[in-house]
Amino acid sequence: MPSPGKEKHKTSGGGGHRQESRSRAPQELWISGINPVREALRADRMMIREMVLARSDQRGRELMEWAAGKNIPWRQVSREFLSGQVGHEHHQGIAVLAGEYPYASLESMLEAPPREREPLIVLDCIQDPQNLGALLRSACFLGAKGIVLPADRSARVTAAVVKVAAGATSYLPIVQATNLARALDAMKASGLWIVGLDVGGTQSIYEADLTLPLGLVVGNEQKGLRSLVRKHCDFLVQIPALGAIQSLNAATAGAVALAEVQRQRLMKGK
Repeated sequence: MPSPGKEKHKTSGGGGHRQESRSRAPQELWISGINPVREALRADRMMIREMVLARSDQRGRELMEWAAGKNIPWRQVSREFLSGQVGHEHHQGIAVLAGEYPYASLESMLEAPPREREPLIVLDCIQDPQNLGALLRSACFLGAKGIVLPADRSARVTAAVVKVAAGATSYLPIVQATNLARALDAMKASGLWIVGLDVGGTQSIYEADLTLPLGLVVGNEQKGLRSLVRKHCDFLVQIPALGAIQSLNAATAGAVALAEVQRQRLMKGK
């Protein structure tokens, strides 16, 4: 059983920096692209208000018929009009307008049966929407059961995040925690070990026991884990640097660490 880390540490950084404030008013989201639209329709997680198409091929007709079967209104438009609606040209000729992203509650997430509520990924002030979207995609692919974000000083789920996440936002429950330290305490009380990903971690991710029920904390792109969040971790782990570059960006580091979590569990048959 690992012991809690007791030192001060710096964490790996890198990547862009664009802050999205929680104070923004609720907003509708444009979800664009064949796969994100398909997953949004399949998961039924978000309220879809309409579908807009700028294509008439078989894939477009199939999604239009799917939307019609769910009583979602649709309309045919030009590609130029659709680009103006979604704000970019990379929409593959299809988009849906959805309501505000439905964040989950931490309480309901922690009430799920043990194997259905972990591993959880905790993101400590990830501010770049591209990093957040990439982390969500990796977390969904690698079997994370949910994401916990701080409500302030963090990117939120926007159209840009949904696009990069490539459908993951339709499946992963995402929590906005008003107080991240208290959220970590609640996770511990529910039986989870809190593991911080930190370049100064006392253990390598390949040596630590990551088969424990856990919440994996990934820090900010530039500053890593905040001091208070670090103190709430049971132990800190690091990804050994084997080349000339000594750090990874947050999205890549999170994916590498979660892949090791699942590798260890597969090896032990968990």
